[in-house]
Amino acid sequence: MRYPVILDKCQDMAVIFSSSQLGELFEHAGTAFLDFAERSEDYSVQGLFFEAMGLIQRRRTDVEQVFRREISQGFKELGRLDFPLPATDSANETEEASVLSLVGQEEMEEHLVIQNIIVKANESFFPDLFTLRQRFAELSGGKKLKNQEIPAGPHHLVHAFRRSLDGFEIQAKIRVILFALFEKFVVKQAKGLYEELNGTLKDAGIRPNLKTVKVRSKTSKSDAQQEQENSQANKDGKGPTSLGEELFDSIIDLMAKRPGAGRRALPPRTEAERAAAAARSRELVAVVDDAQSRTTPEGVHTAVAEAVAIPNLEIDLAFIEKVKDILSHERAQVLSQIDRDKLPPMDADLIDLIGMLFEFMLNDPILPNLAKALLSHLHTPYLKVALIDRRLLADPHHPARRLLDQMVEAGTLWVDESNARHGIFPALQGIVDRVLKEFSDDVALFEELLASFEQSMKEQQRKTDTIEQRTQDTALGREKLRLAKQRADEQIQSLLGRTPLPTPVTGFLSKTWLDRLVFIQLRNETDHRGEVWQQAIKTAGELVSLFEPKAETAPLDADRIAELRNRLIEGVRNMGSYPRIALDALLKFLDAPKTWQKACAEAVAAKPKASPAEKTAKESVAQEDNLASRAAISEQEKEIIDQLIKMKFGTWFEFKSATGGVPRRIKLSWLSRLTATCLFVDRSGMQAEIKTLQELAKEILSGHAKVIPRPMHPFIERALVSIRGMLQGGE
Repeated sequence: MRYPVILDKCQDMAVIFSSSQLGELFEHAGTAFLDFAERSEDYSVQGLFFEAMGLIQRRRTDVEQVFRREISQGFKELGRLDFPLPATDSANETEEASVLSLVGQEEMEEHLVIQNIIVKANESFFPDLFTLRQRFAELSGGKKLKNQEIPAGPHHLVHAFRRSLDGFEIQAKIRVILFALFEKFVVKQAKGLYEELNGTLKDAGIRPNLKTVKVRSKTSKSDAQQEQENSQANKDGKGPTSLGEELFDSIIDLMAKRPGAGRRALPPRTEAERAAAAARSRELVAVVDDAQSRTTPEGVHTAVAEAVAIPNLEIDLAFIEKVKDILSHERAQVLSQIDRDKLPPMDADLIDLIGMLFEFMLNDPILPNLAKALLSHLHTPYLKVALIDRRLLADPHHPARRLLDQMVEAGTLWVDESNARHGIFPALQGIVDRVLKEFSDDVALFEELLASFEQSMKEQQRKTDTIEQRTQDTALGREKLRLAKQRADEQIQSLLGRTPLPTPVTGFLSKTWLDRLVFIQLRNETDHRGEVWQQAIKTAGELVSLFEPKAETAPLDADRIAELRNRLIEGVRNMGSYPRIALDALLKFLDAPKTWQKACAEAVAAKPKASPAEKTAKESVAQEDNLASRAAISEQEKEIIDQLIKMKFGTWFEFKSATGGVPRRIKLSWLSRLTATCLFVDRSGMQAEIKTLQELAKEILSGHAKVIPRPMHPFIERALVSIRGMLQGGE
């Protein structure tokens, strides 16, 4: 190493800057999370933010230490002439290269956030990073560096922070917010650091005459392109590369490195070469067009009908393997009609990439198999779209891409294999039919189809929401009635327990007046604490007091009884048309004071008094029952219940059948904190299940129920991220 002192100085500058800015992040993190908590209407989400505030403060020192160590390590690696290329996180996190695995939703959310931060920073600081890369390359003995190998560069900073959060047990939503804060307080403030590092290296005589690259518009090129075209960087006039383009380009680069990919021909340079390449591409499109023509809408309807007829289609793995074989056969047919050696490398990659895309769809654990069977018929048309317009896989706003994203999303939400004629399936089938009939070479057709299908989705969403709202209202009505009866019964039982009462009084209070109390609550939810409620309780209490032992010898107050009688009649009348049998029996009884006074005295004399020992025994039994009820919930169940209470409505669950049949996928629509019950609806919004939290927790622990995480990103974006991970794992 020729410049150890200079490198150490640069390391100190980077550590001081990053430590200071990380401190700024932590100083503002509490305010940011408090703001998020205040804006959230969900108490469980608010609690999540408050917990994060405390956890961040407790672990702040640990995070800062690991972060500083990671920053220093980047400079130490540069100081070794034979330093190895650092493995990328995405490569380490992928699974077997031979399997197109699904990337976890939380992992992918974080991965996309990180990629976006790095891409934007590389675009913003391109001139400074370009010269810094050249000078650090000089320090490492002339070894060419990639962007991710620049010490204190955006990639290094972001991944150092990511590693500092390892073992930091916080939910994905909190991590994403932390990365956003890191971008604001660290990455976006790094321009001054890069200018200072460049100045220090220049003053030390390290490539002092290196000219600063000036660009008219920000670009984000690959390292090889930057190396070859840096002299033209201020002349090309191209806009910045989007995250979608960066993802697509990186996949194409990785596909070129696959074993057996062969040596890639150089891009055509002469007019003749370009004409020949265009002719081969047109020939390929014609072959694909011929393959599409053999897939007729009638064939689609037949295939779908066959799929519907399969018992337990939802779990039929052989069916999915059959569809995969059909798609492989379609690709083989296309390739058999052309000379692959003369096929432009990009076209060959697109054939493989579209195949991987649809295989990803067939591996989707949430999309119903019936929807997979239908959408798989779009494989060949979408191959043709990709060959005609490569923006399909690079531009998230491409109409054909958005259409497929929406169709997969709709299939996930509203395709019911037990009733294919309902829900969104007919609209999906109509779109597939039109693509097969009408698409030739005009990609503009997909704009029309997208608009039509989005309208179908809105209509389906409206229908489903309406049905689900009615289902929730019905469940809420039952809940209110149950709670109202419970409150009313508690009041009536406390009155009945005061003294022995004649049968007409007991019958009236336990039925008619109990219904009166329920009626008051249902008419106004707050009336169980309001004036009308209190007046009804007072009236019932005065009725009971007429029959207490002291009333046996007390002089009768005719006016009081008449006034009470009128209030009872008025209370029953306020409930509308109501049977008067119990009321009439009570009024008749009240109209014979000597009879009910005698009945009251006989009831008191006949009732045995409970001894103190009996009272104590009853209280002990009640306490034991309460303890037994609490002990019935295990610690594991309590943990699951705590998580379920915080769960968002709209979360999908899969329940295994007790008989081993098709698992049911239903959505958590509503949860009552008062009665600890969960309402589940099916894809149409109809009630599917009502379970207590404890029942649900038991099923989750036994493996008979599980949460199905809803994708956080569109289908094609998820597929491309997963494909890139698979390819990186195979390097």
